[in-house]
Amino acid sequence: MPIPQKTFSLWNGPESPFQNLIKRTFARGLLEDTMIFPGWTVARAIPDETLIGLAAGKYQLYGGVVRWAAGTPNAGQIIRHLIPVGLNPLSAIPGLDFIPGIVANIQLNQLKDMTKFNTYQLMQLSGQINTLSESTQQILQIATGTAVLSGLGLVVSSIGFVAINNKLNTIDGRLKEIQKDVQAIKYFLESSERAKLFAALNALLRIDARTASEHRHTIIHNSRNTLAEINMRYRELFSEASTIETAMANEEYFSLTALAQARCTAELGMLDIAHKEIEEMNTFWQTQAHRISKEILVGKYPERFLATDFVDDVSVAELTQWLDFVYDEKKGLGWIDELRRKINETWYSKGWFSGGGSGLNQNVGIGLEKEQKMLIPALRKLIARGAVFEGYVAQYELLEEQQMKPSEFEHKLASLPESSSVDGYLILEPTNTVQLKESV
Repeated sequence: MPIPQKTFSLWNGPESPFQNLIKRTFARGLLEDTMIFPGWTVARAIPDETLIGLAAGKYQLYGGVVRWAAGTPNAGQIIRHLIPVGLNPLSAIPGLDFIPGIVANIQLNQLKDMTKFNTYQLMQLSGQINTLSESTQQILQIATGTAVLSGLGLVVSSIGFVAINNKLNTIDGRLKEIQKDVQAIKYFLESSERAKLFAALNALLRIDARTASEHRHTIIHNSRNTLAEINMRYRELFSEASTIETAMANEEYFSLTALAQARCTAELGMLDIAHKEIEEMNTFWQTQAHRISKEILVGKYPERFLATDFVDDVSVAELTQWLDFVYDEKKGLGWIDELRRKINETWYSKGWFSGGGSGLNQNVGIGLEKEQKMLIPALRKLIARGAVFEGYVAQYELLEEQQMKPSEFEHKLASLPESSSVDGYLILEPTNTVQLKESV
C-alpha cells in the first residue's frame, strides 16, 4: 500500500519518532486510515464497541462528536468527530425552514426514522449489530437525525454567512405570517437590531476571492462588533421569553447571531477567543433552553404524555429523553415511575369511591392539536440543537488546537478524495486510539 501523499503535509520541522512510526506503518500496509491533521486520522468505520459504549452511557453523542460521558474516568475526551461532507441531508427534508413551535406544518412523519438517538433505542440497536458497517450506519443515522431536528449543520464550517443569512430571511418570512396574531412578534420585527443584523450580514456576503486581505479583515472586524452588540440584545430577549412563539423566535436570533459572531472571530484568526465565545454561548443557551422546556413546554403536567392522546406522537423512550433534558438529570426509564406517582391512579378501588387521585383526564393546557404541532416539535428541536451546540464547542476546540480557521478547515476537507468518506461522512479518530496490527 503506497504512503498517501497528503498524510504528512501539515507536519513542520524535524520528523518525530512517532511520525516516522506512522509512515512506516502505512508503508507496511498495517494501517488503513489516513492522517488528515496532526493527531487525527480518517477512519473507515466506527467499531461496534462505540455503539455499545453509547448504549451503556460510557460515551455520549453530541451532534457530530462522540466523547466520553460525564462521570467517566476520561470525561470529555473526544473519541470521534463525524463530519458530513456529502450532500447536506437537511436539503432533502421538507419543512425544516419552519420554526418548530410557530408554524404547524412540519412533516414530522418523514423525520420519525431519523430521530433514533435515545439511549434506550441505542441499547436495542446494539444487540442487533453484526458488522462494523452496520454499527457505523446506525451512529451516522443518529447524527443525521440530530442535524435534521436541530435545523443546523453538524460542522461549524457549514454555519457560514450565506447559510445564516438565508436561514434568517426564511425565519423572517414565517414570523411576518403570524405577526398579526402575536403582538410581541410584531414588535420584534420592527426592532432596530434586525436592520443592523442584516446590514452586517450583507457586508460579509460581499467578501469573495477578489477582496483584498486588508479590506476583508476590516469588513469581518466591523461585522463582528455589530454582531456582538446585537447578540447581547437577543440574549436579553431570549432570557425574558414567556411564550412558545417568542421563545423560539428569540432562540433562533440569539443562536444565529452568536454563531456568526464566533465565525467572524475565528476567521480573524483569534481561535482561542472564538473557542471561549462558543463555550459561553453554549452555557447560556443550555440554561435558557432548560428553562423554556421546563416552564413553557413541559410545564406542570409532564405525566400527560403518558395518556393515550400522545401514544402515536411520543414514545416512552423519547419521553424519558425529554425529561433527562428538561430537568437536567439522567434518570432514563426511572422517570416513568415518577410520572406514575404524579398520576396517582389506582387500578383497584380502595373504597366505593376512589376519588382523590389527580388522574390523567385534567383537560388542562393548550389543547392536543397545539401540543402536537407546536410544543412537541419545539421540544425536539431544542434537545437536538443542544447536542449540536455541544458538538460545536468540541469543533472550535479542534480548530484552536490545529490553529486553523473554519474556512481553511472546510477547504482541507474538500481536498480529500471522495473515497475518504463513509455514507457522506468523514470519521475523524484521534491517533492515540489507533491500534497497530503488529509492533513496528
